[in-house]
Amino acid sequence: MSSIKTLISAGGECGIERDVLKDEYKYLIGVDSGVTHLYKLFFHPTHLIGDFDSISEKDLKRARKDEATFIELQQDKNSTDLEAAYDLAIELNSNEVVLIGGEGGEMDQLFGVFLLCASFAGQIKTTWVQKDYTIYFQNQILLNIDPGQMFSIIPITDLKNVIINGAKWDMDKELVLFGSSKTLRNESIGKEIDIKIEEGKAAIAVRT
Repeated sequence: MSSIKTLISAGGECGIERDVLKDEYKYLIGVDSGVTHLYKLFFHPTHLIGDFDSISEKDLKRARKDEATFIELQQDKNSTDLEAAYDLAIELNSNEVVLIGGEGGEMDQLFGVFLLCASFAGQIKTTWVQKDYTIYFQNQILLNIDPGQMFSIIPITDLKNVIINGAKWDMDKELVLFGSSKTLRNESIGKEIDIKIEEGKAAIAVRT
């Protein structure tokens, strides 16, 4: 099965540069004012979703000109616009999401985005790309990074049989409990880090 990648751009701050996003995306979803980040990075949205209370008239006009699909949500609703964007990506048969935006908000907003990504991890692979960190919500990954680069595995649940190869502190099928700092602030010794987690839910954060 071929990979269908979707770029989701959330509101809030977005400090990344265009050259960080090298992949081709079949769908580009602007979440309300997040469409502004897409245009600043020279992307054209395929979809806009939200209640459109914070998007500029200029960006609305540009999106209409680009023939983006508009999905307007009610302001009084039980889920966030970003959650609706994830549902849309799954409906479009995407199997991978790259998320931008959502940086620099209040603590509850940052945790909200983080936990939302984690909650969808079983349905769709997510990478949250930020200015200083890239966070992977998946249990198996081969990281191509520089020697001495810092990374952390954040246990969202208990993690069983954690394997890390290529790091200052390798692991071989170890148990990492929820809330443990055992896998935080590790460091690469070469150009590749191989991580496998047999069971549980984790976020792998790499300092860029």
